[in-house]
Amino acid sequence: MNAPRRWISAMAAALTLAGCSNSPDAAPSASASASAPTSSSTSTARPTATATSAFCLDLSTFQVGVVAFRSDVGAAIEGQPLDFEDLRRRAALIAHTGREMKASAPPDIAEEFRTVLKAIDTSASRLKPDAKVRDVVDPLYGEPNRPAFDAVDNYDCDAEDT
Repeated sequence: MNAPRRWISAMAAALTLAGCSNSPDAAPSASASASAPTSSSTSTARPTATATSAFCLDLSTFQVGVVAFRSDVGAAIEGQPLDFEDLRRRAALIAHTGREMKASAPPDIAEEFRTVLKAIDTSASRLKPDAKVRDVVDPLYGEPNRPAFDAVDNYDCDAEDT
């Protein structure tokens, strides 16, 4: 029963730290207003990665959700039992958030983002009592997908292109 509370707490913390809110009266965070461009012509490298795009608004929440999901599924490597229902529910939340973000994903991260979404979906679909640990863990930790997870985990909408 502590896992759902931990998940909700992590998501709430991510939302609070990121300053994410759909509320029209929500004030932008200090870091968001300090890094916001003053002119639309100053930033053309990432036309879809604006501070108000769904991708950028939800990126921190998505990153926290993915890290928490991978961590909890990874516990199976050490022989810990998995709460299949809870993990499938969390994967569905991540997938929902990802679908909302996908259309505004910047071109430089879009492919990796899709890879992460597919890996989470694959892992979640294998969360069954008779599943082998490798079947559930490999999509999240296997060598082919690791660079995509690293790229999404480290992506920053506010970072300047070099």
